[in-house]
Amino acid sequence: MNWFFSGLLIVTSAGIAAFTGYLLRRLFTTEPGTPDVTREVTP
Repeated sequence: MNWFFSGLLIVTSAGIAAFTGYLLRRLFTTEPGTPDVTREVTP
């Protein structure tokens, strides 16, 4: 049973690292000053 929890810990750590890398890449690849909305708001 110990190997199961060890594998679960490794998979969880890899998932957290991948998600952190995704967030960091998304943070540094967006252009500053541009909104994330896709449609234009017309008054």
